[in-house]
Amino acid sequence: MGLSIGNKIELVKLEQIIRNDSNKKVFSSKICDIMPKNVLQISMPIYEGKIVPLNVNDKYSACFYTDKGLLQTNVLITSRYRSGNLFFLEVTMLGNLEKVQRREFYRYKCIMNGKMRIVSDEEYEKNGAYDLSNQVITWSDLKIIDISGGGLKIVSKMDLDRNEIVMVNFKISILDSVHDFNLMARILSSNAIAGHSGLYEQRLEFLKMDQEDRDIIVKFIFESERQNRAKESGLK
Repeated sequence: MGLSIGNKIELVKLEQIIRNDSNKKVFSSKICDIMPKNVLQISMPIYEGKIVPLNVNDKYSACFYTDKGLLQTNVLITSRYRSGNLFFLEVTMLGNLEKVQRREFYRYKCIMNGKMRIVSDEEYEKNGAYDLSNQVITWSDLKIIDISGGGLKIVSKMDLDRNEIVMVNFKISILDSVHDFNLMARILSSNAIAGHSGLYEQRLEFLKMDQEDRDIIVKFIFESERQNRAKESGLK
């Protein structure tokens, strides 16, 4: 697992990360016990020197400071209690631990269809003012496996080099509205998927992106997480 008793934890409410709030509250805690079925006992968090009894059933992004570096996953608070003079939370980890750097945007796991093509240097420099009417444009299908306000993680059949510039096309639905995106992006990494010949997992960073487009994607992530929480609580 990579975690040990005593590891420091930083907790940020998932809703604040999805909204990319500028004033996120970061709660400090530590691992007190590692239990079966991905459950951790952690100390009741502290914020500005005070113990904070976080609400049961709330979700948080948890960053763990370990010997292997900073590991991150989302957690669900399942209980809180007192033992003697000590206060504890039990949390369930909702996914695999990932080694991360500090991230500006929350990544939402999903499965969505899209397509992608390579962008020429001239098209990139002219940023939309480049005439493509006389060119044959070849798109390749892809699967989006996570999305954030800053980029995508995808699976595709295109073997691309790091720093290659591409155009990605995909659609997202928010309530009754459908938004069609054509966004330039840089390939940050591209790795062959073991056991799946001809498939590559790639991380992309959006380039030259309008704030309006970024806000729509963040809103989509927030609304999707809200709907997921409603389903889990039996409200939908």
